[in-house]
Amino acid sequence: MADTPPGPPGPSVQWLREIGAEPYWVAEHGRAADLLVIGRPRGDEGVSMETLEGALIESGRPVFIPPAAPLTALPETVAVAWKPAREAARAVTGASPFLAIAKQIVILTVAEDQRAPDEEADRLMSGLRWYGVPISTRHLQPDARSAADILVSAAAEHAALLVMGGYGHSRLREWIFGGVTLHVLRGAEVPVLMAH
Repeated sequence: MADTPPGPPGPSVQWLREIGAEPYWVAEHGRAADLLVIGRPRGDEGVSMETLEGALIESGRPVFIPPAAPLTALPETVAVAWKPAREAARAVTGASPFLAIAKQIVILTVAEDQRAPDEEADRLMSGLRWYGVPISTRHLQPDARSAADILVSAAAEHAALLVMGGYGHSRLREWIFGGVTLHVLRGAEVPVLMAH
C-alpha cells in the first residue's frame, strides 16, 4: 500500500476515505483505476448492491468480484461468457492482464436464439489466440436452469475466472424480469470480472 506511485512496476493499492454516498465515490475514484476489486454484498455486511452496480455502470472500468471464499491464487483458467455485445467485448479487454497469464482460455456460449454461436465464438477465438494460450469453446445448451446458472456452473467446472459483460439490458428490466448480471452479482461462487 502506498501514497505515491511505486518505483518499479507492479500492483499497488491506495486507501481513500470520503464522506457521502458510497456508490458515487466508488464510481468517481474508480474512473482513475485500472481495475476495481469489490466484494459481493452479504446481507447487511459489505458493500451494497447499489455500490457494486454503480461501480460497474458508472466507473467505466472493469470490476473484479472475488468469491466468498478467499482466493489463495488467481485461477489458471479464464472462462469468457461470450455473446456479440459491447459489454462482453469490454469485459474481454478489461480481462487482458488475466488472459495474458492464463494457462487456458475457454469461451462459453449459451444458445439464446437462432444465431450461430460457432461463428461468433470463432471470431473471438481468432483474436484471443494472440495470447499464445490453449483456447477452446464450449457451446452450452439451455436447460431448466437459468443462463447465469449454466455459465457459473461451467466456470466452476474449470475452476476458472468468469469474464462477462454486465447489464446488456437496463437495470430496471433485469430487476423486474431477472437477469444474468444480477444473478451472478448476487451469488456466483467463482471469481468474476465484469464490465459494462
